[in-house]
Amino acid sequence: MLWLKFSRRYMFSPKSHSVINIIALVSVVAVAIPTAAMIILLAMFGGLSNTIETIYSSVDADIEIVAQRGQTFKSEEIDIERLHEMEGVSAAAPYLEQSVMVATTSRRGTVTLRGVDSTYFEVLPIEKFVVRGTLESLRQGDIVLGTAASANLGIPGINYPVELYALNRKQLSTLLPSSGISRHEGRLGGVISANAEIDATFALVDIEVAAELLNYRDRWSGVAIKIADNEQIERIKQGIEECVSENIVVRTREEKSAEMNALIRLERFAIILIGSFIAIVAAFAIVGAVVMLITEKRRDIRTLRSLGASQVLIKNIFVGEGLLLTLLGTVIGTAIGVGFSLGQQHFGWIKIPGNMVIESYPVELTLGDTLLVVGIILVAGLGISWLTVRAQLSNEDKI
Repeated sequence: MLWLKFSRRYMFSPKSHSVINIIALVSVVAVAIPTAAMIILLAMFGGLSNTIETIYSSVDADIEIVAQRGQTFKSEEIDIERLHEMEGVSAAAPYLEQSVMVATTSRRGTVTLRGVDSTYFEVLPIEKFVVRGTLESLRQGDIVLGTAASANLGIPGINYPVELYALNRKQLSTLLPSSGISRHEGRLGGVISANAEIDATFALVDIEVAAELLNYRDRWSGVAIKIADNEQIERIKQGIEECVSENIVVRTREEKSAEMNALIRLERFAIILIGSFIAIVAAFAIVGAVVMLITEKRRDIRTLRSLGASQVLIKNIFVGEGLLLTLLGTVIGTAIGVGFSLGQQHFGWIKIPGNMVIESYPVELTLGDTLLVVGIILVAGLGISWLTVRAQLSNEDKI
């Protein structure tokens, strides 16, 4: 293409005025910085989103079966054997859950108690969040707490005495209030650290201990299900709904976390939108370089016109100049952004202070996000260049 040859020649040949070189360099830097910044921001946001999803997927099952009304339902309302045999279901574990009071010799607090059996850890890999003790101690009647809950109770270490208190529905009496309280004496068997909410409010016991404490014999709060293929989750959900009564609700993790997922998508859109505005503003730096070049090349423009060059060709030459400046800045910015993101992803240069589950800031670089940023910058640069050249050459024609 003839216009591209002229554009490349003007860009890479020595200019008669060094100020044009400086303006062109500033334009390239102005394009490169927002390009790199957008790539890094989207990579960090993607890494943070994936980390949040990973953490919550370890404490929230792929699919949960819960009561439509109330806190519990009869275990006979679910064909648990059929669930285990269903295609696509890797594991299914019932659990009991309720808020109870937890106490030590000196302090008290409230936690969300969840009674589970051994199959529960086949559904949710909670063992990777254990920072002290083990989950095996649940079989001996011990209690597993979150790190914040353990600290708030002033528990110095494993095997420290812990008591649980809950309302006894079978013996509740206004005359003897103490008879309406069930108590379980145990010891701290383990401590887990997953996220702020779980660390402060979560407690695990064996499901038999929970059933006795809460007086919920042959009743469950829910069934946690792990599936083999996330792509088939809707089909599996429909199959599960055939195994339960009408009083039971089957919901996926996506449905349970719908508000949080919508917020994450909105935040990502906001980052892209704000980044696009910054890219458009940065692209205006190209205006100076293009205008100065057109001003310097007035004689060349008249020569080309006298040789029969069309107005479209002349416009394309200078639009191409702006596009080449944008492309150069985009390549440099992409290299910086991708290089930094990959370095953070593999080497963890930026650390997260404090005792966190992850040591360095998570980064997840994707080809789609990178191409999106490159596309936004190139379109902005091309649009600004075209408008500038059109306005400038129109003024040149009037002179």
